[in-house]
Amino acid sequence: MNLRKFLIPTLSILFVGFSCGSDDDAGFETIAIRDRQEVYDENEEEIIAYFETHFFNYEDFDFTDAANPSNNEFSVILDTISLANSTQDKTPIIYYLDQAEGVYPRLDIKTVEQDDIDYKLYILKVREGEGDSVSPLDSAAMAYSGTTPDGSVFDSAVGVEEGQPFNLTAVGSVGGVVAGFKEGIVEFKTATSYIENTDGSITYKDHGIGVVFMPSGLGYFSNPVGIIPQYSPLFFNLKVISRSNTDYDLDGIPSHLEHLDGDYTEEDDDTDGDALVNFIDNDDDGDGVLTIDEVQQKEYEDDGTNQFMSKAEAQAYFTANAAIDEILISIEAEQDGTYTLHTLIVPATIVNGVSVPNYLNSDITTELE
Repeated sequence: MNLRKFLIPTLSILFVGFSCGSDDDAGFETIAIRDRQEVYDENEEEIIAYFETHFFNYEDFDFTDAANPSNNEFSVILDTISLANSTQDKTPIIYYLDQAEGVYPRLDIKTVEQDDIDYKLYILKVREGEGDSVSPLDSAAMAYSGTTPDGSVFDSAVGVEEGQPFNLTAVGSVGGVVAGFKEGIVEFKTATSYIENTDGSITYKDHGIGVVFMPSGLGYFSNPVGIIPQYSPLFFNLKVISRSNTDYDLDGIPSHLEHLDGDYTEEDDDTDGDALVNFIDNDDDGDGVLTIDEVQQKEYEDDGTNQFMSKAEAQAYFTANAAIDEILISIEAEQDGTYTLHTLIVPATIVNGVSVPNYLNSDITTELE
């Protein structure tokens, strides 16, 4: 099993078959799906009780210097507070709730509205991360472990391996991940770089580290999946490594740039009012000119003379030479050890004193070569 979102039935009743005696006809009994609010209230109590009776290995992390290289090897370990294993003096996770801004470790609450319920998503942040922010419309790669509250592991990946990155949002036939996982991931930042060790292993630097605790309503709810029982909260232990652009409508513009506020459900996210939000609309302003023809994709393999030999060189070149309307899309590592800089030119026009990208302005129908 992996994190890709399973299709969840929209039926309000589960049908469970049962066998009868030889003289009886086979039949079905119905089991009604439980009330979501009732289940959420129970999940909330279970999660809070967990926080009050468990701790994590906070002594193994240097909170005085989050960038300490030793922290890059840190993994969160959750355990029970008990006299039996001499952990009765450990600090429970609940202690980190409502910490002052900037104080770590911290247990944050994020409200996520779904199915007419305001769910509390709990996020234990050991380190937020120093790299790039992650958008709900991105793909993301991570090391992770998914468990049920009793510690049973239903999925894990010790590194960024085959099958990653995960698309965080489901679009058309492209699968996403469960809502709680997505909403948790975007609260962390990626690694800044990595080191290839002599044994071939990879050490990532300054990545986000933490645990996301979600009620079942933000997970699989009534659907038993693998060893996950119905109505079970889910815990995800995370190391957020990297993010990647998606371009769901293939219009040349990364999906997250078409929705900078991260909220793609509002009316202003459908510029031409055709019932297609911009990130799945290949003509965002409805002017008859495809968006991809109103922007210009560019790539640079060198600085005009020398090839880029590091990501930092490509970034520095972009910083020093980018045009006003040029956006950095990605820096791609090539097999020969060089790097290619990918950018996007987005022409804009001043409308009523505001700069409006031409692909969102139906009065501009200029096609770029």
